[in-house]
Amino acid sequence: MDPDSREVIQLRKVIPAFLLGALLIGGLAWAKGPLNLAIIWHQHQPLYWNRLTGEYELPWVRVHGVQEYIDSPSILTEFPGIHVTYNLQPSLLWQLLDYVEITEEERARGGLYQYIGAVDNHLKWIWKLIADPRSLTPEERAKMQQQFFWINGYMFDDDANDPYYDPRYASLNAIKDTRDLTDQELLDAGGLFLLWQISPELHEALGIADLRGKAGFTKDDIVRLIQAQHAVLSQVVDAYRSALAAGSELITSPFYHPILPLLAERGWDEDIKGQLSLAQKQHQSLFGTPAQGVWPPEQAVSGRAVALLAEAGFSWTVTDDGILAQALGHTPSRAELTTPYTFDGITVLFRDHGLSDKIGFSYGNKPTQVAVADFMEELRRYWEALPAPEEHLLVVALDGENWMFMAGYPNNGRNFLRALYRALSEANWVRTVTPAEFLAEHPATTGLADIPTGSWGGDLSTWAGEPEEDEAWARLAAAREAVFSAGAPEAALEALYAAEGSDWFWWYGTDQDSGTDDLFDWLFKMHLVAAYRAAGVPEDRIPQALFLRLVIPTVESLGEVSPTLDGVIGPDEWDQATHYTGEGALREVWIGYSENTLYVAARLDRPARDLVGEELVLALYASGKPGSPANIVTHHAGVQLGFTLASSVELNFAKLRQDGAGYVFRYDATPSGGWRLASPIRTLLFRKAKADEVVEFQLPFEELGIEPGKSVELSLVLERAGEFLGRLPARPLLAKVPQLVKGVQIFAMDDPAGDDHGPGGYVYPTNNVFSEPGIFDLVRYAVYDADNSWQLVFDFAALPNPWNGPQGFSHPLILLFLDVADGGLAELPEEAAAAQVAFDPEHPWDVFVRVAGWPAYGRHLWTAGGQGPYLVGVAADPKRNRVLVSIPKEIVPEIRGFHYVLIASQDGYGKDYVRAIGKTPGEWVGGGCPDPMWAPQIYDYLAPEGTSQEELLAAYDPATGKYAVLSPVEVR
Repeated sequence: MDPDSREVIQLRKVIPAFLLGALLIGGLAWAKGPLNLAIIWHQHQPLYWNRLTGEYELPWVRVHGVQEYIDSPSILTEFPGIHVTYNLQPSLLWQLLDYVEITEEERARGGLYQYIGAVDNHLKWIWKLIADPRSLTPEERAKMQQQFFWINGYMFDDDANDPYYDPRYASLNAIKDTRDLTDQELLDAGGLFLLWQISPELHEALGIADLRGKAGFTKDDIVRLIQAQHAVLSQVVDAYRSALAAGSELITSPFYHPILPLLAERGWDEDIKGQLSLAQKQHQSLFGTPAQGVWPPEQAVSGRAVALLAEAGFSWTVTDDGILAQALGHTPSRAELTTPYTFDGITVLFRDHGLSDKIGFSYGNKPTQVAVADFMEELRRYWEALPAPEEHLLVVALDGENWMFMAGYPNNGRNFLRALYRALSEANWVRTVTPAEFLAEHPATTGLADIPTGSWGGDLSTWAGEPEEDEAWARLAAAREAVFSAGAPEAALEALYAAEGSDWFWWYGTDQDSGTDDLFDWLFKMHLVAAYRAAGVPEDRIPQALFLRLVIPTVESLGEVSPTLDGVIGPDEWDQATHYTGEGALREVWIGYSENTLYVAARLDRPARDLVGEELVLALYASGKPGSPANIVTHHAGVQLGFTLASSVELNFAKLRQDGAGYVFRYDATPSGGWRLASPIRTLLFRKAKADEVVEFQLPFEELGIEPGKSVELSLVLERAGEFLGRLPARPLLAKVPQLVKGVQIFAMDDPAGDDHGPGGYVYPTNNVFSEPGIFDLVRYAVYDADNSWQLVFDFAALPNPWNGPQGFSHPLILLFLDVADGGLAELPEEAAAAQVAFDPEHPWDVFVRVAGWPAYGRHLWTAGGQGPYLVGVAADPKRNRVLVSIPKEIVPEIRGFHYVLIASQDGYGKDYVRAIGKTPGEWVGGGCPDPMWAPQIYDYLAPEGTSQEELLAAYDPATGKYAVLSPVEVR
């Protein structure tokens, strides 16, 4: 412990807290300078522009441009002593300027283009409603009725939290889900939507305040609002120029927001350099000077990626504190986190992830003064802990607009931002600076040997690794090869760079859901089509998959089955299968698996035996490995199913024996769009089929390239040549094959069901997402020896996934502590302090593993000696309510010893990712905890036989400041 910190602790023992605060600011402040704080706002939106139509598929650049992007720098001008840094993403600036510029050609087109320089789907719908309501399709009207209320609803609530309320807009919002809105009601909703998109602090100056609460909007009203939006958008870039002139810093990013490490690992250095060059050229053109700093998109870095930033001439960059933890091999101290580092000619800063997330996700649900006080207290802890805070730089970095409208802040975050800047202005022990300011005074001198690969999310799994993501990367690679083979024409390169943007890959897969994933897929494909065309590739050689309109799949985990293939649905044999029903020729479908085999059963509109001998095909279509040939229409009827078809597993009723027995055969898509027989003879006996009351067939996983723990898209179709008879499910099925338990069981122990109540009285939060009983109820724990790894199995009473956790579950946070070597710690590590327990001193922990549904923070292992975090394998089997964890033996050579298994509620924005349990339950807080300061913050715990979970968890003592001491179970 440093002397200054020890002095502070000693003072606390003898001086009341309020006097200590005054003494620290007054008496000791002479010995310490202010803490340097760099706030970096990252401004970014996806590229919504359709390259082939020249119009915008979604309106969000315009929507946020007239509120958050103008509010943020405008509020900053009220606090001239506050310096912040804005990352202005180049493709965002390009889109904003496109809305601003009305070209002569556009003016000549008339209509909307008389008033604004770009057109998006919402503006087109509103204009149709004005010009010819009958031209609106039923689908467009339905989207208008929902999307015209997609807004931070501070004008819907007549309460004291917000200064604005619109009774007309609120009344329309109240009825939108009860009946169809009339043309006038839709027009009123559209008008009020346009009005309240604009920062209400600008309404008076723009002359549109009279439209608040209006019923009976006219074309003239709509035109006024569009002109007002154009006027605000025209001010945005100037607002940031003013911020720069007042001492704040503006930085840039690679032009189309690509994930740099993923480009670098593919050897696409030229693309990174090209995107950085375009970004710097735009930045200098708009702001008169090159950007010194560069934001790596999604804070994703690697050694090669950061080196390329240096080669491009940037002096500093910023990433997440998790990257620093990997680089150092331990959780960084406050001093280490606030130290700028050098790597390969560039300074690298690391943000405080937790403090940044508090603004981004947590403070919006707290009273403004409470949130600001908490932030300032977090800063105070840094100031107190650092002997010379004036030599350190604390970085807080996050999305610059998302927090304002997504995190629940009153008044769209304006109140919080003003209160935060005011508090920072009044605190003489903290100084807001830009990185360029600080580094000019304190050049970085501490070097890093390496920059680990990762992002704010830990690894890069959000943008690569799922089947859809890998397929997109393969398509991108193929297009890139075509572009560079053609000499990389400028227009082709620009389209290719746009397709490299992170947003397409963010929305691919099941880990994120925009509600419009099909649209993002289409935009990605249109950039690739444009790249091929600009490279001179003949139209018939452009991959046909790029012209497929994606249908968002249904996601299911397959269940394990062991049916007898006799054409009859026997008792219980298909109970665990994924099951769908429909109408028409195909009535029911069951899909399940065993260790190496996929099983399918289908009930038709008549007994399957009656169809034997007919020219009729039951085909199971499946996606394939990334980059493999794929068709976009079915083999026989030529119908799109909404995903690429790499394989067709077919049962031809004409080729069955009279008793209904036969085999299925797999056909592969060919590069030319055809199909070829691909099933090998050696698998014939494992491709049996039988048609009787129903059809049942099996297929080895190897035929489709399916692996446990992976996913594949499937659709079962009944068709014949030129005729489509039916499909199930109605949307493609993204089928997940659970990871199977492997190895030899060396330990297993049941935990009592229904004991997910902590010391006895804990209850779940009140939000409906916690309504299913047993989501924190561990019922069994087992350990397996699986060759080079240990497999740990955690079975729960229930394991739903309402938030689409990428690792297959949402609710439980598993905290596992192992005493498997000499030495160790009896207290919780910093990464789990929020659990509020202690351990038997006779059995201190050596290894800590944290498991959650999100890989960013839920597959990490630390040692008591300070090593880590290491990454472990995490998977789920939802049908069994099971979480599987794989720990390599090279990290943990011996698993036998003593284990502590704790189950908390996962909260991605809570301290240490532990959801708090208070005295009374709230929507997002558990209840029944008699002393939230000292009682355990866990719901379940694997207590040894002969002990009581309730008694052990209740043995905390606030009087002596001691947490409950837990006992482990012995694993032999």
